[in-house]
Amino acid sequence: MALEAEKRREDFEEILDMTPTEFCDELLCSIGGRKTPGGRRLLKGAGIYYQLTGLIGTALLSLVFLISLFLTIVIPSELGLEGVILLFVAIIGLIFFGAFLLFGNIAERNCGATEKSAQLVNNGKILLITAVIFDIVVTLYMIFNAGASVGHFNYKLPLLMQVVIFFSCYMPAILYIIGAKRNLPREYVLNEL
Repeated sequence: MALEAEKRREDFEEILDMTPTEFCDELLCSIGGRKTPGGRRLLKGAGIYYQLTGLIGTALLSLVFLISLFLTIVIPSELGLEGVILLFVAIIGLIFFGAFLLFGNIAERNCGATEKSAQLVNNGKILLITAVIFDIVVTLYMIFNAGASVGHFNYKLPLLMQVVIFFSCYMPAILYIIGAKRNLPREYVLNEL
């Protein structure tokens, strides 16, 4: 079909009325009841989540970056030191959210390519490590700063933050890894065992 479309100088996707990946999935399902790799939807969903998170985080931290530059350069006083700290936090945050944006884009683009699933599993592990680092930093900040500022430590706030961090950081990274692992070619999984 592809060769005939090429001879007639027609677009193969227009003839199929779907992407080649969707067409191959339909073929796999129709031949012997085999299933397509099950991780594609998980991987695509996690990729979209990380793209949105990266985009929103990058936008917000860019604003913080500009404010901190203003405090550091324009107002060289006591606020200058706070501006330098804000600048440092904004740069680290921009790196994290830039990685989220990049890994989300890679996951969405390559969710149908089983040959790239091994690399996507590694990307998911990096995202999970990032979530652990973020969790540790937030927990330490709450223990040392939040407890010191109110005079006593409120245990409900860290517990609530752990729930938020689990669903916003850990869960998407875990879904990313599961989607990529389920998308691995069968022979790759057998070779690992």
